[in-house]
Amino acid sequence: MSPLAYIGIAIAAVSLLALLFTYLLYPLAMGLLSLLRTRPWRRDEALLPPVTMVVAAYNEERHIEEKIRNFLAIDYPADRLFLVVGSDGSADATDDILRGLEDGERIRFFRFERGGKMKTVNRLVERVETPFVVFSDANTMYDEQAVRHLMRHFADPSIGGVCGNLRLDPVNESVGGAGESTYWSFENLLKRWEGNVVTTLGATGGIYAIRRELYAPQPESAQVADDLLLPLRILHGGYRFVYDAEAMAFEGTEVSMRDEFRRKIRVGIGTLNTRHTIAPLLRDLPFGVRVMLFSHKWLRWMAPFFILALLLLIPLLSGIWWVQSFLLIPLLVFLFLAAAGWLAELLGRRLGLLSLPFYFLAINTGLLIAWLRVAQAKRVATWE
Repeated sequence: MSPLAYIGIAIAAVSLLALLFTYLLYPLAMGLLSLLRTRPWRRDEALLPPVTMVVAAYNEERHIEEKIRNFLAIDYPADRLFLVVGSDGSADATDDILRGLEDGERIRFFRFERGGKMKTVNRLVERVETPFVVFSDANTMYDEQAVRHLMRHFADPSIGGVCGNLRLDPVNESVGGAGESTYWSFENLLKRWEGNVVTTLGATGGIYAIRRELYAPQPESAQVADDLLLPLRILHGGYRFVYDAEAMAFEGTEVSMRDEFRRKIRVGIGTLNTRHTIAPLLRDLPFGVRVMLFSHKWLRWMAPFFILALLLLIPLLSGIWWVQSFLLIPLLVFLFLAAAGWLAELLGRRLGLLSLPFYFLAINTGLLIAWLRVAQAKRVATWE
């Protein structure tokens, strides 16, 4: 073999190992550790402190009234549960709907000039007077017991935040909806295991709670993943973030793979924009948390480049029989299934689990586009 072939084999091996580690070996390790060394914390079912739900909305006329009705249906003492909603310069009927539903006491509405989600959230939290905050989205509907389940963990002073269980319900049978629902179920399970062993690394944007005193204003100059950055800042302060599977909320997934693809690009941009803010925190985090961040987050963020490396190496390594048998043939089968899933989506047919290779490649292509857009240094704070 030529020296170039040896280099190609090394790159392919590293890329494949990285993908297997972040998507398979690391979750299996966390699941096993969760069974062997769960770190308990104190809970109190009777703990019902004052809490405020914060919702930033932009053009949410389809969901906002249902969100308000859902909030009012939550089983929690009415004199201890409040809602503040900020409209980020909505151009549809969102503001009119909110004006008709606010009561000035439990439900307060604020309209801001268009400035982005994080600027809206920062302004809303400034107006929160309760010791606990629940962050939610306009299209996230809570189980009536969800807030009670979130609050019970704050009986332990070491707990700084709690992530709830967001259930995604496909609004149709598209690959995007079904794939995201499957992927999200996997992520929820991983969050639970991480929280049991050490700490949950990130929250779920539609349902998580923190101590008000631990909130730090989020960056406003670009889209950022607040549900990753804020939990890491709380971890940096010496607190623990945990997951509660019983604190449930529900969302409908995107209506098509195209919509889901666009959403993945937007989410990817927000996630990647947190890198520079996270970096200074790393040296003060426990070693175990840094290992978890590398395994669960950093390798996932680099996954598009590992996949791209494997695809580009196919011509170079195709003449080596053992590489062909153990790497290239399985990779080509995977690509064939992805192509079949894409074709089925175009034809409106469903392949069930066989569509997951197409979904996997699509979301990583979305993340690759997010990398390219972030590299262009065009920092946009607003969201659609």
